[in-house]
Amino acid sequence: MAVSSRIEDYMETIFALEISGKEATVTDLANTLGVAKATVVAAVRRLVAASMVTHERYGALRLTGAGRERALHIYRRHEHLTFLFQDILGFERERAMAMACAMEHEMDEKSEARILGFVDYLVRARRDGREWIQDLLSVMGDDRKLPRPLSMIPKGEKGVVSRVTADGPLRMRLFEMGFVPGTVVVRTGEAPLGDPLTVDVRGAEVALRRIEAASVWICASPE
Repeated sequence: MAVSSRIEDYMETIFALEISGKEATVTDLANTLGVAKATVVAAVRRLVAASMVTHERYGALRLTGAGRERALHIYRRHEHLTFLFQDILGFERERAMAMACAMEHEMDEKSEARILGFVDYLVRARRDGREWIQDLLSVMGDDRKLPRPLSMIPKGEKGVVSRVTADGPLRMRLFEMGFVPGTVVVRTGEAPLGDPLTVDVRGAEVALRRIEAASVWICASPE
């Protein structure tokens, strides 16, 4: 029987209660997850049917061997992602945990390993006092330094092309017009009805439709 991401949340909660030295009950799960007891009972029945949990009537819930192994993987991903969002990216704990909960069920072992390696590398770089890590963290904490579509850049603002997301002929045309990563551009104006936009690219003024400009991502100029 397939176990949904919501049902996996019940397994993770039972596991968390177990490692804290407590016995999980229907009441505990209802209080922790903020759901009605009847909802918990229905979920427990599915877990019992899937051989992930054992449950004696009015007794504690216990993970089976297979259930505990699966719950451990979910719990590990949750803690790992929470660390990434809270300790590395600086989100408040409740927000970090909510985002971790949303992502943990969509990850497979390969994606988990890649993110784990990335986070571990950042942690070691920060511990070693690498200069680039401080610059990276400052960029992540400053919305003004984040790339935005050219169509969102206000008139008169200067920026540097970060990337072009269009494919096919439009991508080639944008490159030919000078919108190459690293190029400094200035949003100079727009037509009376707001479309197209006018942009200074290497001293030449070019016109772009707003839908085209949305494919050109700009970072704030370092000047």
